[in-house]
Amino acid sequence: MKYCDSQLDNSTPDLFQRLAVELQAVDKLTLLETSWMTCQDFKERLEPLLVSFRARGGKVTYGSR
Repeated sequence: MKYCDSQLDNSTPDLFQRLAVELQAVDKLTLLETSWMTCQDFKERLEPLLVSFRARGGKVTYGSR
């Protein structure tokens, strides 16, 4: 929902910048719901963050809690 809100108030760059900072503090990311990846704009913004996260040794998993 935050992504949708960010599109309305033009804060999408800030949202992804905050996410990039938060990803620096963790070494594992679990994506519980991946249906939002069908949104091309969202995917194009998220994928570089995931690539960077993985490049520094972070693990991305997909699945349930």
